[in-house]
Amino acid sequence: MKDNQAKYPQLRFKGFTDPWEKRRLGERFSERADRSGDGEMLSVTIANGVVLANSLDRKDNSSSDKSNYKVVKKDDIAYNSMRMWQAASGVSKYDGIVSPAYTVLVPANGESSTFFGYQFKQTEMKQIFQRNSQGLTSDTWNLKYPLLSRIKTSAPEKTEQIKIGEFLNKLDNLIAVNQRKLAKLKELKQGYLQKLFPENGSKFPQLRFAGFADAWEQHKLGSILSLLKDGTHGTHKDSLSGPYLLSAKNIKGGQVVIDDSDRKISQAEFNSIHKTFSLLRGDVLLTIVGSIGKSAVLQDPSSLTFQRSVAYMRPKTMDSFFLRDLLTTSAFQKDLVTHEVVSAQPGIYLGDLAKLTISFPPEITEQRKIADFFGHLDHLITLHQRKLEKLQELKKGYLQKMFC
Repeated sequence: MKDNQAKYPQLRFKGFTDPWEKRRLGERFSERADRSGDGEMLSVTIANGVVLANSLDRKDNSSSDKSNYKVVKKDDIAYNSMRMWQAASGVSKYDGIVSPAYTVLVPANGESSTFFGYQFKQTEMKQIFQRNSQGLTSDTWNLKYPLLSRIKTSAPEKTEQIKIGEFLNKLDNLIAVNQRKLAKLKELKQGYLQKLFPENGSKFPQLRFAGFADAWEQHKLGSILSLLKDGTHGTHKDSLSGPYLLSAKNIKGGQVVIDDSDRKISQAEFNSIHKTFSLLRGDVLLTIVGSIGKSAVLQDPSSLTFQRSVAYMRPKTMDSFFLRDLLTTSAFQKDLVTHEVVSAQPGIYLGDLAKLTISFPPEITEQRKIADFFGHLDHLITLHQRKLEKLQELKKGYLQKMFC
């Protein structure tokens, strides 16, 4: 019964009911043996499949004599023989050449390389590739064509292969479009951070809202705060319920991100930590150990506290969201790196943090305008990030249900 069920995916296009057929990959693909030193140099990546080698931000280690390089044609599948078990494969959009260390597959008898390109990246297939690779350790595992050709996989008839491949390819294109939109928004934010905040010791930013012309003031960070303190240094017992004990990893995208798996402590432990002070709404958080420089404004201080990897800052009069945006500027981030202390983990002392010079407009109205502007931009970034994550989850679900 189990073998019979395995031949039918959970989700299919209308009109297809035949069971999937299990055959050796050698019946579906041949190995391209052509060699040439001429052609566009290609590379195979785990994340993006076959790409132009010159599009990668890395040193060119290819041989000067490329006469033995393997030819790749559009719609071939090229894979890294030593990384096939990690899904280092892809369908080529280009004609070109690849390193002799790679293997190039040519679809036979109308088989859809796009369909198999997606199948090869499935978790189950990666495990099969790993089991069939030769070598004693993961550093030496190798899956050449003779071994791959003997592996059996299930696939539908060619028309259904094409429909599945086209559907998933369209979904990938939609994901890529949203990735580019998100990247442009983040790039736009970085551009505005450079222009709306002064740089190189200047007291005037390049870009300002109408009605503001006064020079920005420069002060030590500690002088504009009524509280500068780091999280608990103590050892605390975990609890099944109670307040959260968070760390630097919970500061993401300008927000405090919590899920049910995060650590909890007892109410008594929490009360002991906060017997001399309480966190307040509007306190600014900054990661100061490990991953340094991530910031957020605390919206709901109830039932949570932080470990020493996070610093608490409470502005006297400055807008909290403006301060958070200031902390993300490249000028401030460079200052943090300059004062970083490297031991087991990178870190910055509170005393050094307090001495960092910051620039800000004297009028709270201008601070709030800048903060509101970046708040709107952050909201757009969050919306696009969520949309992208939903599309990626959608693809993951389809991959699980459309293959067997």
